[in-house]
Amino acid sequence: MAGIDVTVLSFGLVLAASINLVIASRIFKRSRVGSPMTETIPEREEPSNQQSTVAERKPTTKSEILAWRRRIISELEQERGTRVIMMIHKRELWTGPGEEPEILLEDAETVLQQIRSTPPDTPIDLILHTPGGIEIAAEMMSMAIKFHPEKVTVFVPFYAFSGGSLMSLAADEIRMERYSMLGPVDPQIPTPDGNTWPAGSLESLVKLKPLLKISDRMIVMAEVARLEIENAISFVMWLLEERMEKEQARNVAEFFAHGYMAHATPITLDVVRAMGLNAVEEIPGKVYELFRTFGFVQS
Repeated sequence: MAGIDVTVLSFGLVLAASINLVIASRIFKRSRVGSPMTETIPEREEPSNQQSTVAERKPTTKSEILAWRRRIISELEQERGTRVIMMIHKRELWTGPGEEPEILLEDAETVLQQIRSTPPDTPIDLILHTPGGIEIAAEMMSMAIKFHPEKVTVFVPFYAFSGGSLMSLAADEIRMERYSMLGPVDPQIPTPDGNTWPAGSLESLVKLKPLLKISDRMIVMAEVARLEIENAISFVMWLLEERMEKEQARNVAEFFAHGYMAHATPITLDVVRAMGLNAVEEIPGKVYELFRTFGFVQS
């Protein structure tokens, strides 16, 4: 009987030790969930209708990032009942060394195709974030914005300078924050050394200095500058002609395009409103979610 008790007792001890080992193992595994060294993926709550459907693990490849972007754009389109187009110039994971995104002719081709493919009865939301760039490209996109039959709203969460400001002036409505910035659209004249000079400054040169003391090249550049300023003012007036009186449109065009300010002068929401433009202080949250997809820059 004693032998049987010892056998049973031994079996019980072995069984208890096994159970404790299993429990300890499960507790250890649970304590490591979410640790950088583990591959175990913790359970997460299903996102609500108001939350983004972005996966918990941030995308790291170009295809994943672009898919994430498309998902957010689709959600914004459903939310607002519009066609969403974006022109955001920020460095990306795949941006080459020394490349600084700006408005190029390729941007114009892309945006023009997107606007062209939008049904005439569909409003457009254009998200802009740009330092500016090639003038003719910005002008083409501005024309397409003006020609779209339905309402075009431009969102400027941070800044849209130079050509980006020109595109904003073409829209039916500009959405900004109090700290968002537009800028002057005065022409910048290329110089032989690869730099640019403000057209307004070149135009003033022949008024401030005797012609005999100005080189032929500078006289020609000053005349080109004068013509560019006239063209810029006329173009802005044309963009605004259906939304305000002619005299008011001229005042706005002179303010933006004549070169009275430095090209880097910020033009804020309050100033835009004061000029009579349709500017609203509101940026949808999904727009800022879209900017999160650009947070993958190589150091």
